[in-house]
Amino acid sequence: MPPLDPRALLLDIDGCVVRGVGQEALPGAVAAVAELRRHRPIRFVTNTTSRTRSWLAESLRRVGFALADEEVVTPAALARRVLTSRDEASGVLLAAPTAMDDLGWYQPAPPEEARSVLVASEAHDLRIGDLREAVVALRAGARLYTLQQNRIYTRDGRVLTDLGPVAAFLGYAADVPWENLGKPSPLLFSALAEELGCRPAELAMVGDDAEFDVAGALTAGVGLSVLVRTGKYRPGDETRFVPPPSLVVDSVVDLPGRLPGRPRSTTT
Repeated sequence: MPPLDPRALLLDIDGCVVRGVGQEALPGAVAAVAELRRHRPIRFVTNTTSRTRSWLAESLRRVGFALADEEVVTPAALARRVLTSRDEASGVLLAAPTAMDDLGWYQPAPPEEARSVLVASEAHDLRIGDLREAVVALRAGARLYTLQQNRIYTRDGRVLTDLGPVAAFLGYAADVPWENLGKPSPLLFSALAEELGCRPAELAMVGDDAEFDVAGALTAGVGLSVLVRTGKYRPGDETRFVPPPSLVVDSVVDLPGRLPGRPRSTTT
């Protein structure tokens, strides 16, 4: 196992430091994160797509975490960078109204003129027939992107389908692949490493999702992954996916004692 001495930490939000987006902090998490950031820069990296970055940052501050809006990383920012650079920031957008402030750069276009289809919603309020325009656009040549490809998430103890099943449905219907712009996209981790002044191999991803936060991050080039036994963790997750986590802890509270202290980077 590599030494547990990353240059920067990437922390998942829901299930890792809070008990549900916009809800209470997990016991001891506020103090643990404060101690961790004394030694290393931190980014809060989430696959949440139903809320804006500013809303997420304020929700974390409200329960005790000290951070700037810029320290919260959502897939929408990467989507803007990627689709704009590829001249594909127009087409069919599937998004929740509460997330539109972060997606105003995406220009709606008729299916026959669409450059892309961007999945930014779990589509729980849509019927299959409502996805027709997206399928038509994809069959006409538009590229399919999703802000993340998680399978499920939990809300108030209920299991709900996430963006991954929507992307899979559209991809199957139009017989096209899709590109993921959230965790564990290599594009996301590369962009974060560049911002933090290090290599992806010098990052550590901490989260409760053994598939995407852990195995996916390692496969994408992140150097270390830490699985916390909170949130969506279930017994046996540490051996369910390959590669396995670099470290498993009961909660983020245990992490400060497992990482050596080091001078904090001037890059914040």
